[in-house]
Amino acid sequence: MSPHWYDLLDVDRNATSEEIRAAWKSSIADLDPSDRRFRVLNEAAELLLDPERRAAYDATLAEQEEAEAQHDGGDEDDEAPDAEEATSTEGPSEAPATFPTRRRGTRLALLALLALVTLAVVCATIFAWTRPGPVDESAAQSAAEVAVIPLLSYDYRTLDADAAAARSYMTDDYRTKYDQLFEVIQEFAPTTETVVTVEIVASGVVRSSDRRVDVLLFVNRPTSRKKPTPLEVYRDQATLRMVLVDGEWLVDDVITTPAAA
Repeated sequence: MSPHWYDLLDVDRNATSEEIRAAWKSSIADLDPSDRRFRVLNEAAELLLDPERRAAYDATLAEQEEAEAQHDGGDEDDEAPDAEEATSTEGPSEAPATFPTRRRGTRLALLALLALVTLAVVCATIFAWTRPGPVDESAAQSAAEVAVIPLLSYDYRTLDADAAAARSYMTDDYRTKYDQLFEVIQEFAPTTETVVTVEIVASGVVRSSDRRVDVLLFVNRPTSRKKPTPLEVYRDQATLRMVLVDGEWLVDDVITTPAAA
């Protein structure tokens, strides 16, 4: 069986989300964000902490294991007919008995080929994630770490100023989308007296191309509302799409989802 994301984080296939998160934090603790391993470890954590993506990935691993198991078993199955043919004294009438074995051998060969193709795709993907990007990824990552704080934080007492600060880090296209979302905040935040701050836990580049870099950030968002509501801390993962505009890295899209517990 070829190495997979569980091997990368050194956890069992049935590991809980807490165990995966602990292994991920331990793995990146001593790594610089610009380190290739940092990016790949973040990608592994992003996939395995997403229940739907993890289930699909587990299914792919199971199919690959089944194909490899059938391929290994096929070697033994194919040996017996060869030996029988070599020692057979029967006439030509026995020849049709070898046809099912040949068909089984062909099927196993196809499954083995599929497993090799899958492995090649995985290796190519990992190589693409770990190789140096065609752009300055570290600059894009730093810009994302700066931008995510005003993008996701606000204070009901300073909403206009908060929105203006956030807009300065966006492209024109994303600014339109942001304004629509912020209208909802402006409507309800004063009533609930909501204050949201942002703390960055970790970040890393998950993919890049010419003039575009996607940065994954794990963040905590301590949130307070009208008393006596207690302070709540939301844990999220935010993917910021950074694009290079006139030499400056700006946010072109933000996808935020709750981090798995």
